[in-house]
Amino acid sequence: MKKIYIIGDMHTVSAFRLCGVEGVVCAPEEARAALEEIIGNKDAGIVLLTRELSKNLHARIREINVTVVSSVVIEIPGIDDTQGLGKSAMGYVAEALGISL
Repeated sequence: MKKIYIIGDMHTVSAFRLCGVEGVVCAPEEARAALEEIIGNKDAGIVLLTRELSKNLHARIREINVTVVSSVVIEIPGIDDTQGLGKSAMGYVAEALGISL
């Protein structure tokens, strides 16, 4: 069974952990390594990555989403991110997958 993972700041990851989502707290300079580690897991289905950490990873995220059949990386606002709060987390997932929930 595929899992959902979150990579982000302490507060965002903690909020998702309350919902049963496994996560990694990291600084921006550690984000690429954390992403690669999680994508390397065979059980990674959806990887949520806070917008702050994804700033330097757009090309890699596109590459993963195009070439890795079993996983999708979705950028979401962090808990302190005021930009883009008009959507729910499910809205971001639906948009990334191209489906309507």
